[in-house]
Amino acid sequence: SSVGMCIRGFITLSIDAGSNGDILYLSETAQQATTTAPTTSGAVVRIIGYCMDDTNGQIFFNPDNTFILNA
Repeated sequence: SSVGMCIRGFITLSIDAGSNGDILYLSETAQQATTTAPTTSGAVVRIIGYCMDDTNGQIFFNPDNTFILNA
């Protein structure tokens, strides 16, 4: 088997991805996505995709090229 890298496309997460249509942000917790933008000082706020099927954890992974660093 091999390990790949998803640049853009549909993937299935092993965590609750929120509700259908939710914007997903890079989480401050390693290897997780969240529906709430990070608010900690120094945290990176970056949209990584959208929840497509909340029952099965499927998301459309399409990281935004921009990010904000919380001051």
